[in-house]
Formats: sequence, structure tokens, C-alpha cells
Amino acid sequence: MNLVQGHMAIRTARPSDANQLCKWWNDGAIMAHAGFPNGLGEKPENVRASLTVNAHGRHIIEYDGVPIGEMSYRNKCETVAEIGIKICDFARREKGLGTSLLAMFIDALFLYHGYEKIVLDTNTNNLRAQHVYENKLGFTRVQVRENAWLDQLGQMQSAVDYELAKADWQASGKSPEYLHLRTERPDDHYTVESITRDAHWTGNWGIEPAICDVHLLVNRLRLCPSYVSNLHYVAEMGGKIVGHILYCTSKIVEEAGATHEMLTFGPLSVLPKYKGRGIGKALMRHTFGVARELGYRGVLIFGHPDYYPRVGFRPASEFGITDSGGASYDPFMALPLYDGALDGVSGRYHIDPAYHDLSYEDIIAFDKKFPHKELHVPVSADVLLERLAPPAQKALEEGLRGKSLMIMQTKSERDVSALDGVDDVAIEVIRAVMREHGQIWGK
Repeated sequence: MNLVQGHMAIRTARPSDANQLCKWWNDGAIMAHAGFPNGLGEKPENVRASLTVNAHGRHIIEYDGVPIGEMSYRNKCETVAEIGIKICDFARREKGLGTSLLAMFIDALFLYHGYEKIVLDTNTNNLRAQHVYENKLGFTRVQVRENAWLDQLGQMQSAVDYELAKADWQASGKSPEYLHLRTERPDDHYTVESITRDAHWTGNWGIEPAICDVHLLVNRLRLCPSYVSNLHYVAEMGGKIVGHILYCTSKIVEEAGATHEMLTFGPLSVLPKYKGRGIGKALMRHTFGVARELGYRGVLIFGHPDYYPRVGFRPASEFGITDSGGASYDPFMALPLYDGALDGVSGRYHIDPAYHDLSYEDIIAFDKKFPHKELHVPVSADVLLERLAPPAQKALEEGLRGKSLMIMQTKSERDVSALDGVDDVAIEVIRAVMREHGQIWGK
């Protein structure tokens, strides 16, 4: 289970989390509330082995990408799950995070995993937890078990048992808004292609109306040997798919002929009415972690040069990497998946030919599978040029005349600012014009 809400994420634990889990489990201060004030004495290799075999119910809580605790669930029976939570970073405790995290976790278990009831327990001394369970989340107190278990110091402890039925949760109106990330399934294909079509319908750079081809690209890439199915993730909100990210392997070829396997992603698609909610970033950040776990070294893309650096991309030229023709430019970017991942790697980048092998006839035929959509009439870049002072207009017009305003998405603020005649006023005009036409530009 992989859930995202704002700064918070709950993701399935990975073997690489073993050291962090051991650090928490062996810390008596963290484990005291569970009856282990001396810690558990776990070894990373044992935890790693258990996570490799089955990490089904073990989850890591992250805040801004930093692990701060763990959650878990296990089957009590076919329709009942028992859950637990532990925020291990003391600086993050008593800030309301636990309530929000539990609400996400509970909702996802009911909505996506088919459970009908959730149960948990807590120490009778933990009055704060009891308040959250009863008053914030709607759990029903089932029983108090006096002297139910013996802690590490030989002292008897009592527990309160709680339960929450799916019907009661759904009727309470407590379901939060969050993202549920999972790999694409065969029955998602048409929905994913439809989302891609809607997301990229207005994306052509020419001035003439043109039909979108990106949904056909998704269909073709799934059939390619380079397609990485376990990195093709969808984002769901309220049970509805609202975005997806697709990966293929690619390669860097050195001048001497040596090759290095890499990844590229794209299309990355989000339904237009859901844009601006961090869905694209959530998909990227989660899949970067999965890709690292799978042993990949880096990701290279062609994309918006002011957007993708926000998630860690840098110009590929900084790593000595060019496109297949030997050229370098800001929209061509690279992301090392771990420190030093691209050290000693340089050369020309090659992606699957399927990215370029889409005929107009095939696009028209494929698009007939979807509801009719009027062709988008691009906004001419002239609307921008007309608003600029003559020096800035002259600096930009060679690259913009005869193209749609979308072409500005390939030009970074850094490159545009470096042009003779472009000053701070011109940059703000560009930013404003793009915003007027529903596009974000610049840093």
C-alpha cells in the first residue's frame, strides 16, 4: 500500500529499510510504550531477509521524504485487519499526524483492500491514543483486558481493544482526500490511455490543430521489450484513476562502445482538472524509490526545464551526457537515483524507437476507440511576442514565430534570461502571459 497526502506518505517497506527499522526497534525510548524499554535487539540482516520474503503489511511513514515511523496491518481473518502505528521521530509526535495517517490507512484498507472491519488495541495508560481512536476516528471500545501481557521488565500490562466497521466509517464522513499509488493492471489500460489523451490533447507545439498521439504511444510502449511493467504506476483518488507514470529502459552509449542501462519515464499524465495537486510529483518520488530498489542507476528525460529540477533533475550536460545526436540543451535532464550513480558515465543517450515511430494513419485509427473530441486550436506564440518590449521580442521571435505558446515549455527561465534584450520585466511578462493561458512557466 502506498498513500500520499501533502507532506505525508505511507509506503510499503522495502529491504533497504532494514537498517532504519532496526534503529527504531532497538531504541528503548521508542519501544517503551510497546513494552520493550530495552529495545528488541534485532539485526538488520534478519529484518532485511523478512522484508525480502514478505513486506506485505509493514509500512514506512515519511514526512517530506524522510522516514519518521511505521505502520502495519495483518489479517485477523478474511475480512478483518488488525493495524498498528508508531511515530518514531519524537519531534513529529503530538502534532496531529497520527490521526491523519490513521485516517488514510483505514480508508485505504476499506476502499482498496476489501476489509469490512479494522481492529486495534492500546495500553490502558495511553489516554491520548484512546481519545484519538474514540473521538477522532470513531472506533468502538470493545473490552478492557486487565493484566493481559507481561512487558520486558516483568510488569503486567492491561490493554483496551477497539473495532471499526466499514459501514460506520463510510457513514461518518471522515474519509480524507489522499492518493493511492499502485502498479497498472490490464483492466486499467483503456482508462490510462483515456487519461493520457485528455492530459496531452493540448500539448502540440505547432500552430495548426493536431490530434494527440500520446495515448497511442502508451499502448505501443506496453508491447516493447524496454517497457518496465513494475514501474508503471497509477494514482487513484477516491477509487478513481487520476494519473499515471510509465517507464522504459534506455541506454547511454560511450564513444568506445560501452553501454549503461538507464530509465526514462513518459508519458507522465494527470487529468487536467486534477493538475496542481502534486500528483505528478507523488508518482515520480514514489517510483524513483522503487527504481532504486530494483537496481537502476538513473533516469533521463526530455521535459519542462524549470519543473523537473524541483524533484532533483539536472541538465544531462552536467554528467557529460548528450542526446543521440550529440546535442545538449536544458530540456534534456538526468537524475541519479543515489549518490554517485552517474559517476564515470558519459556518452550519447538512446531511447526505444517506439517513442518516434507513430504514423498519422495509426494515430487516427487508434483515436477512434475513444469518444469524439474537437481538435484543440493552439494559441499562437504571437500573443506573447506582441506583449514584449522590442528588445525582448527580437531576442525571442526567431524561436517562437509560427509556433504555439506551448513551445515556451521547452525553454528554461535561465536560458531565456541569458538572451540579449530580455530583462526582469520581460520575464514577468512571459510568466503572466503563460498564466493567462493556463500554463505555468519559470522557476
